[in-house]
Amino acid sequence: MKKLFYLSLALLAWAACSTSKTQDNDPWGNIDPAEAGKRSSVVEFSMTSKVMGRRMYSQVWLPAQYDKTKTYPFLYLLHGYETSDQNGRFDKCWLEKGNASRIADDYQKANGVPMVIVMPNGLDKFYMSDGYEEYFEDELMAAVEEEYKGNGKRAIAGLSMGGYGTVYHALKYPSKFKYAYAMSPAVDASMAGMVSGPDGLPGITIETGEQDMTTRLSSIRPFVNAMKNKGVEVEFIVREGTHDWTFWQGCLPKALIQVGESFK
Repeated sequence: MKKLFYLSLALLAWAACSTSKTQDNDPWGNIDPAEAGKRSSVVEFSMTSKVMGRRMYSQVWLPAQYDKTKTYPFLYLLHGYETSDQNGRFDKCWLEKGNASRIADDYQKANGVPMVIVMPNGLDKFYMSDGYEEYFEDELMAAVEEEYKGNGKRAIAGLSMGGYGTVYHALKYPSKFKYAYAMSPAVDASMAGMVSGPDGLPGITIETGEQDMTTRLSSIRPFVNAMKNKGVEVEFIVREGTHDWTFWQGCLPKALIQVGESFK
């Protein structure tokens, strides 16, 4: 399975910067006037990882009503494979390419559940190789949730390589997550072998584009079917779109809504 994903790196990197004409409807409805003028903030969180042997960075989105005396649920939002930053800093991808801060702001203004969103630097590790899995599960979560007041509820979402990371961590560490939302995930049927049945798993959504030629339906659909054959309920959304940020910006509002509901 690893061989399949690493052979796909070059194609994923090329596709990450592509564009399409995909459009998605505004999901919010009426914005609460009391929330409209409030502003969120984005801060940089860094730590020295023992297992990675380097300084690691994340961007952290804090809701407008963030209060250090309260605790919050956390969403870990994972980027895809990137090659554009020679310094290996990809933690700003969702902010700079995915418009994540504005989308999260709109969600909050529409009376969304207050949450902290962590956008970690995934390097090119598929969120599991070369020590990254241990860093993510044991070092990053503990440190960032202590710093920004986690309440023990968390969810995970991501695109492409980050979609793979979303599914991988949700299936391997199901008790840690309330929800998993994978966008155009680099998965295949073999990943269903990580579970024996539906018990204890978080809610799962898979969303992908009909015209996606990078993470293809021919790989994703067998994974969804294999999960369903094990009794695992998976929401499977297939709509017009390709492997690009326009498509994923259309996914994120739905991900926030599903994640927010899981935190209630």
